Amino acid sequence: MCEILSNLWRWLCLMPKNETPTSDDDDPNYKTFPHVKKQIESDSIDISDHHVEPISFSSGSTNTEDNIHTSTSHIVVDLSSGCAEDAKTTNAKGKEQPVIDIDCGNQELIPEVVFEEIVTPLISVRRIGPYTSAQRILLVGEGDFSFSASLAVAFGASAANITATSLNTKKYLIKNYGQFVTNKAELETRCSTVLHGVDVTKMLRHPVLGSMVFDRIIFNFPHALNCVATYTKPLPHQKLIREFLLNAKEMIGEGGEIHITSKSNGVYLEWDIPKIGSVIGIKLIQQVKFKRSKYPGYSPKYACDDEDFDCNPSKTYKFGKVTLFR
Repeated sequence: MCEILSNLWRWLCLMPKNETPTSDDDDPNYKTFPHVKKQIESDSIDISDHHVEPISFSSGSTNTEDNIHTSTSHIVVDLSSGCAEDAKTTNAKGKEQPVIDIDCGNQELIPEVVFEEIVTPLISVRRIGPYTSAQRILLVGEGDFSFSASLAVAFGASAANITATSLNTKKYLIKNYGQFVTNKAELETRCSTVLHGVDVTKMLRHPVLGSMVFDRIIFNFPHALNCVATYTKPLPHQKLIREFLLNAKEMIGEGGEIHITSKSNGVYLEWDIPKIGSVIGIKLIQQVKFKRSKYPGYSPKYACDDEDFDCNPSKTYKFGKVTLFR
C-alpha cells in the first residue's frame, strides 16, 4: 500500500504545474492546453478561440504544441462599442481575421436617436381693424372692391387669406366703377381670390365657396334693390340678410364670426339686424361703431354707379354660432 501511494505522489510531482491532464495520455491526438489566465480589467476581452483546425503531424514536426498554438485564434471584443459588429479576430501573429458574429444574448440594444432641431421662421401677423392676415376672410357684395383691397394692402406682400366676391359681373364692374381694375390688381398681385356672380343667398351651393371654411365673413352695407331708393320698405332687405346669414353660418369654422355693417339711423334701424340673427339661431357677439377712417382707400359705393355712399353713422354687427353645452 505504501508503495502505491509513493508512486502516485511521484507521478503528481512530475506533472507540469501549468497544465491539466488529458483524458488519455497515450493518444497522440490529445494534448494538454495552458490554463486560461485571469482577464485583466479593461474595455476589451481577449477570448481564446479553442476551435482548432485539424493538425497535420508530419514526420518533421516534433513539437505538437507549437502547431496548436500557431493555429489558435483570439477574439477581441471592445466592450465600450457594443456588440458583434465591433468584434475583430486576430491570430497569434497579429493578423486580422474575419469578424465572428457573437450572440449578445437577451441584452436589448437601444438605438441612438438624434433629434434634429427644426427652426421655423416667424411669420408676422398683420392687422387692420378687427381683421388679421392669419384669418381666412370672405368678403361678399363688394362694389368696386376698395374695402377688400384696403385689407390686402394692409396685410403686406401676401393676402392669400382673402376671398373677395361680388354679385355683379366683371364686365359690369369695369363699366361702372373707375377704381375696380386698380383694386382688383391690388388683390391679385397679393394672391387673393376674386370671384364674380356670387349670390349671397345661395353661396353655400357655390362650386368654389361651398366647400370652404372661413374665420370671418363680411357683408358691408347690404341692399336688396339696385338703383331704386325704396328705403321705406324693410322687408326685402331683411329677407336678403336672413338668407345670407343662413348660408354664412354653415361656412364659418369654430370661433368664426359673421360681420354685417349697416347704417344705424333712420329707416335702417327698422331692419333690426340683431333680431334676424336671433331668429335663425346665431348669437350676436358684439355691435361696434364702424369707422371708415380705419380702412385707407375704402370708398363705399351705391349699387348702380360710382358715387360715394355716406356711411356715417354705421354699426358692425358681429355674429357667431350658438355653442350648446351638455
